[in-house]
Amino acid sequence: MNIIRRFYLCCIIILFTLMHSFPAMGASMLALDNLVLDSHADRIHLRFGIRLEDPEPVKAVLQEGVDLWLKGTASLVSKRLFLPNRTLYQQSVEHVLEWNPLTQDFELTLPQKEHLVKSKNLKELTSSHWREISLEMGDWSQLSSGQTYHVELEINFDRRDIPVWMRRVLFFWSWEVMAPIRYELEFTAP
Repeated sequence: MNIIRRFYLCCIIILFTLMHSFPAMGASMLALDNLVLDSHADRIHLRFGIRLEDPEPVKAVLQEGVDLWLKGTASLVSKRLFLPNRTLYQQSVEHVLEWNPLTQDFELTLPQKEHLVKSKNLKELTSSHWREISLEMGDWSQLSSGQTYHVELEINFDRRDIPVWMRRVLFFWSWEVMAPIRYELEFTAP
């Protein structure tokens, strides 16, 4: 019986430590600068910018050794009256934000690990590389003239290095740095 009490006490201490070492941040931490849908070479392009409002809480989490993962997922959805809406195209972009304690630099890995950019100033790093993010959303020819469409953009800011087994065991725990942000843009094809 004493062993069971010690086990429960250890679990509570671990949960309490995790709770206080990774403070949750509000949704106001990131802001959308612009959301533009345009056509270029008969392809649909979605452009948007993300601004880091308050870098201090993010700095604190990064300097504790936690890597952060920004993921933006955009969907082009055909609105239908009686049938469920249909997703025509979906595209995502991922950026990894890290702190390097040896060089004292913040590092941002851009999509598909193409290249790594570094800076001593977190706000300058994020503002220069998150100012305009572009996603290709398919052919313009797939849209019917006069039809109403939605572009849905969801942005997640999450801890990257949480093991899968821990996410499953602590399924009730939120590992997000902030709640997902959703934006919608409705338009009618010309």
